[in-house]
Amino acid sequence: MGAAHTTKVAERMQNSNRSVSRDETERQSRASSSARPLSIEGPPNMSNTDTRILEPLPNQPRQPSNLQGLLRFAMEATNSQNTTSNTQFQPMDEERKNFLKHTLSSLSCNIIEELQKAIKILSNVVDLRPEDDASQHETALERISDFVDNIDVANDFYKIGGFSIFGPCLNSPHSSIRWRAADVIAELAQNNPFCQERFLETGLFPILLNMVDTDPAEAVRIKALYAVSCIVREHPTSLKYMDMYDGYSVLFRAMQSSVKKLQIKSAFLLSSLCNKGNTTDLKLTLVNMGLIEQAAALLAFTDTLPEIRDQLLNILDGLTDSDAALKEFRRPELSLQSTLQRCISDLKQEENPDQIDVCYRVLKKVFTDHDINQER
Repeated sequence: MGAAHTTKVAERMQNSNRSVSRDETERQSRASSSARPLSIEGPPNMSNTDTRILEPLPNQPRQPSNLQGLLRFAMEATNSQNTTSNTQFQPMDEERKNFLKHTLSSLSCNIIEELQKAIKILSNVVDLRPEDDASQHETALERISDFVDNIDVANDFYKIGGFSIFGPCLNSPHSSIRWRAADVIAELAQNNPFCQERFLETGLFPILLNMVDTDPAEAVRIKALYAVSCIVREHPTSLKYMDMYDGYSVLFRAMQSSVKKLQIKSAFLLSSLCNKGNTTDLKLTLVNMGLIEQAAALLAFTDTLPEIRDQLLNILDGLTDSDAALKEFRRPELSLQSTLQRCISDLKQEENPDQIDVCYRVLKKVFTDHDINQER
């Protein structure tokens, strides 16, 4: 018992000494910390002795957007992580080849088959009544839209008879089908001369123009104008159809509508046409139709949206290379000079130097020479 008691006493003395030592260490630490500026400590699981700065690795693989990109991303990422190892590539055995082929085929889809399924669903869209559920047909159009932004797929879509769906879809009693069909047309035609030409041949162009003018659904009018714009831009042949079906009047009316998106899209298309080279006849047509007067009137409104105002200024800038246009610009009742000066003041507040340059360019072309000639 005496020995056990002695052992316990010794243990208590050791514990006491350790406690005193720990208290002394903490006291010194607090004294030391109070003598230096405060600092933010890292999380408790991080070593404060590790002073390495973590930086993003250079030349990271591009983020994938499809299956092929995913495979490339995986290979590039693997290579970047094994730069120090001597990886030796060996021919893949037949079993692994078959496994990889089966895996890839299960992850991918046959695009043409998917498009044909969608076309089949939409082939009976003409039978849809206003009270019927159109969700299946809406999904089919969305499925087509997912694929045809690729120019080769878009051309294949025409070749498998896909354009046959658009007439019935654009005449559907369901606005959700009409605007989706117009959206698909825009996707197909954008920067695609082959599909632009095919749409002109199929007789859909005047239908789209009429929808911009008269469709009761705002979304349909907007998407129809989007489709018209995609067919017309960078496609000179389509300008003949604009003349034939009075398309410029449709754009004028859209620019005067109460729908802001229609105003913006029509102004953008007219601006694109006015600033395109080798379109002297087109510009003269637009001047004779009163485009300068309409643009000046819209600019005079103080509540005109900046997006629309900028396109109107671009329209005027594109028309200044015509003598007939210059006479129209200088009509006193348009008050265009004072309107442009007010636009400059507004643009300075917005810090928009590009459009300020446009205003000064128009003022210089239209009014400076005119004032000089009058002084002479």
